[in-house]
Amino acid sequence: MKVEELSEYISSYGVRVLKDEGIEELFPPQAEAVEKVFSEKNLLLAMPTAAGKTLLAELAMVREAINGGKSLYVVPLRALASEKYESFRKWEKIGLRIGVSTGDYEARDEHLADCDIIVTTSEKADSLIRNRAGWIRGITCLVVDEIHLLDSEKRGATLEILVTKMRKMNNTLRIIGLSATAPNVDEIAEWLDAEYYASDWRPVPLYEGILCGNRLEMFSEHGFGNSARKTFEELVEECVAEGGGMLVFESTRRGAERTAVKLSEITGKYVRNEEIGKALLEENEGEMSRKLAECAKKGSAFHHAGLLNGQRKTIEDAFRNGDIKVVVATPTLAAGVNLPARRVIIRSIYRFDGFSRRIKVAEYKQMAGRAGRPGMDDYGEAILCVNSRDREMALHRYIFGKPEKITSKLGVETHLRFHSLSIICDGYAKTVEELENFFADTFFFKQNELSLAYELERVVRQLENWGMVREEGKLVPTKLGMLVSRLYIDPMTGFIFHDVLNREELTDVGALHLICRTPDMERLSVRKTDSWVEEEAFRLRKELTYYPSDFSVEYDWFLSEVKTALCLKDWIEEVDEDRICERYSIAPGDLRRIVETAEWLSNAMSRIAEEVGNSSVTGLTERIKYGVKRELLDLVRIRYVGRVRARKLYDAGIRSVEDIVRNRKKVEGLIGKGIAEKVFDQLGALNL
Repeated sequence: MKVEELSEYISSYGVRVLKDEGIEELFPPQAEAVEKVFSEKNLLLAMPTAAGKTLLAELAMVREAINGGKSLYVVPLRALASEKYESFRKWEKIGLRIGVSTGDYEARDEHLADCDIIVTTSEKADSLIRNRAGWIRGITCLVVDEIHLLDSEKRGATLEILVTKMRKMNNTLRIIGLSATAPNVDEIAEWLDAEYYASDWRPVPLYEGILCGNRLEMFSEHGFGNSARKTFEELVEECVAEGGGMLVFESTRRGAERTAVKLSEITGKYVRNEEIGKALLEENEGEMSRKLAECAKKGSAFHHAGLLNGQRKTIEDAFRNGDIKVVVATPTLAAGVNLPARRVIIRSIYRFDGFSRRIKVAEYKQMAGRAGRPGMDDYGEAILCVNSRDREMALHRYIFGKPEKITSKLGVETHLRFHSLSIICDGYAKTVEELENFFADTFFFKQNELSLAYELERVVRQLENWGMVREEGKLVPTKLGMLVSRLYIDPMTGFIFHDVLNREELTDVGALHLICRTPDMERLSVRKTDSWVEEEAFRLRKELTYYPSDFSVEYDWFLSEVKTALCLKDWIEEVDEDRICERYSIAPGDLRRIVETAEWLSNAMSRIAEEVGNSSVTGLTERIKYGVKRELLDLVRIRYVGRVRARKLYDAGIRSVEDIVRNRKKVEGLIGKGIAEKVFDQLGALNL
């Protein structure tokens, strides 16, 4: 089907946008599904990676905008939101307004009211409803990317509640769900009252194989293909020598780093690029970053959650343009980034999450689906490494098996607690019966047809005990309940904050420990070599918000809280980032993630502290944000002046904006002429 045939739906100008992108005709499944896309009915599209689902959703949203509607495009991760936003901006050529909303859970982002297409995450979209963003009620089309993540333990429940809320908010809302792997697509479609279109067609044929010992067996969809003697290293060199890109999935960070270092000796024969190494060291020069830079200079890189966002983007861009030939990643990359490769090798079918377990078939399919670059490769290859004991099982379970059925994760008590409060606060339920009726419209109920009456009654009583809900013939949210819902924190977190802040003034250490006690905070694990944590906990015991007996069941958990609080204490006392990472056995990306979460929770804590009249935590949120002592706050608020430069200026007697303006030459000498110029340009624009 030629794209010209779409002009009656998206206008001739819209067709021109597609042609500018090099799209002359639709893929076969796109052509088959396009009639459903331009109908008014809810629709579920289940198609492999790179088969064109996103473009079909774009066509539907463009059509919606032409008809005066407004679309919300929901993705699982912030990085994907940014990627989709940049991709959708091509439609600005025909006058559409594209927006993106991520980050601050309290912000309503009212500036997006005039946008035609808004990209966001499910958590942010849910928070927009909780915070009464006016424009969210004007959404006429909801597109859910990766709808199979209803199955996710972490974010599936929020996605499910979001869809249910938005359907209640607008009973004419059109919903389009996109999925690469959805074996029970018909069940999800039935829940959404949707038509569905499923296809196995791929733009690049995929061949799957097993590497057992040094024996490689490749298979087609019809069965056995061929076999050959190949080592892992030979498979890598063969692909790189032919100009192809490779993704290697390792189950651990350490394994990813070790393999990337080893493979750099192979890729280094074909690639040498000093500039990538320099770019990777711009934000951080610690041990891990130096190792990454050395690998990348020779065409190999590792990719995991310990990297900084800038480093991850540098690697991804370099891989796409061919400056990096091999990326060795942990499985999070498979779901998080559009990064196809000619050949994908999955090094293990096992993961270790406290215990060893086999990966899901869906996880394997997600990784294997990255093989084959449209427009660049004639085929893609996905190779699974197994031992002889697992060969037969892997063949039937992974190569020729089907992904697991998607099941709702909403029934877990923490999810019920978190979402029940918001449902009451948002006015969807004024009694336990109405709360049960709301949940009767969820995917959980569709799958299980189980009454949640007992669980919901218990959750409501807990919220009453915590002072977040009152029963006055009907369920009424309290001021605290409304605040906790808007702050987008677990009600238990809100209760812990309120309970402690109502009773005592806190030191910095006490406040940081309070943050680290909450279920919303990521905690550092305590290792056998961390006896110093116990010593510090005892030394600081009078400042901590509680101190259990070392014989109690909660003692190890308590030490984990304290270790995380001490990490944050070092951060706000300006300890060097690399020293913090070394002391706490974390990577720079881990530190940034912990700081970001702590900043969000500190803001929530401060808001609750205001309600109870406790001023002891004032200013802590900004200190966590910038990683400084209180005396540097005025300086670090200036753009381009980070914690290190602010300390240099302060120690040289430059302690305010006025001091900077009066001492231009001195400032240039301290922080460099280039950065100083940016600072003065900014201050000039602000008339300072």
